[in-house]
Amino acid sequence: MDFALDDDQRMVVDTVRRFAERDLRSWAADADRAGAPPDRLLHAAGELGLGSDAVPADAGGLLEGSYSHLLRALRGFELGRGCAAMAALLECNVEPALAVGRWGSPEAKQAVFAALEAGGLATLVHDSRGALTVDGDRISGKLGPAPALAGAKYVLVATGGLLALLPGESLKREAITPSGWRAARWATAALEATRVPAELVLAKGEAAAAAIAEVLAWARVSLAARAVGVAAAAMEHADHYSKERVQFGQPIGRFESLIRLRDDAQTQIHAARLVVLHAAWQLDRGHADAHDSASRARVIAGDCVARATIDAVQIFGGYGFVNDYPVEKLMRDARAFEALHGDERFGRVLAQKESR
Repeated sequence: MDFALDDDQRMVVDTVRRFAERDLRSWAADADRAGAPPDRLLHAAGELGLGSDAVPADAGGLLEGSYSHLLRALRGFELGRGCAAMAALLECNVEPALAVGRWGSPEAKQAVFAALEAGGLATLVHDSRGALTVDGDRISGKLGPAPALAGAKYVLVATGGLLALLPGESLKREAITPSGWRAARWATAALEATRVPAELVLAKGEAAAAAIAEVLAWARVSLAARAVGVAAAAMEHADHYSKERVQFGQPIGRFESLIRLRDDAQTQIHAARLVVLHAAWQLDRGHADAHDSASRARVIAGDCVARATIDAVQIFGGYGFVNDYPVEKLMRDARAFEALHGDERFGRVLAQKESR
C-alpha cells in the first residue's frame, strides 16, 4: 500500500489548506457570532470547484469517472481545520449529487444538477430516530435539525424503506441556530403528508435500505474527516498559545502536564486521521467492510474531537471559555459531530442483539 499523495491529491490538499487558513479561519469568528456564513463563501468556494465536484462533467460539473472519497476526506480534514460550520455547507452537496447520479431518474438528475450548478445547496437528512412516517408517496413528521436545511434547494431524505428527494419549496422550514456550527444554516421542517414526486424517488424497500447504507457511509467518512480537522485546529491554537503565555517565568507550554495533554491529543489525531483515510480508501474500492469502517471512523473521530477541544480549552485556562479566543467555538463545534446521522455505537449494539 502506497501512503504517498499523488500530484492531484497534493494540489487539492495544498489549495484547500490555503483557502481554509486564509479565508475560513478569518471569517469563522464573525460567522459564528452572526449565526450565518459570509455572503462571499459560496462564490469563493465555487472558484475552487467545491459544491460541484460530485456533479458529472456532462451536466456541467467537475466529476469525470468515479468519485474519490479518499480525496474528499483529505479535503474535509483541511476544511475542518478552517471552520466546521462553513465546511458543512461546502460539503453538503456531495451526498445528494452522488445519490442522484447513481439512482436518480433523468428528471431528477436534470433538476438537481441544474440547481447545484446554479450555486444552490442540497443536503442529506437521515431519519435516525424514526420521526418520519411514510404512507405511499407521502411523508409526515419532523425533518432535522440538519445543517444547510434552511436554504437547501433539494433535501435527500433517508428514512425506513425510502430514499427520496424533496424540493425545498415544498417544506415548511424553521431556521434555528444551535450552539455548534452556528453558521451552517440549520433548520427543521414539518412534513404534513408531504407528497414525494415519483421522479424524485431514488429507492424503495430493500433497495432503499442498501442505498441508505451506502449514502450514510459516504456521509460518515466526510463527517469524520472534518472532525479530525477541528481537533487538529484546536491543538494548533493551543500550541501557539502555550508558547506565548508566560507563567512563573516561563511559557506554559514547557509545563509537563500541558505537554502531555498536547502529546496525547496529537496521538489521537494521527490515529483518527489514518482510520478515516482507510475507510475512504475502502469506499473507493467497494470493499466489503467499507460501511463498518466508515461507522467506526466516525466514532473514533468524534471521540478525538471531543477530547482535543476540551483539552485545548484547559490549556487556555479561563480564556478558553471566552469567545475572543478560538477554542471556545471549537469546543461547541465538536458537539455537532455527535448529533448527526445517529448513534453509531448504539446502532451496533442493537444490530448484535437482533442477530443473536
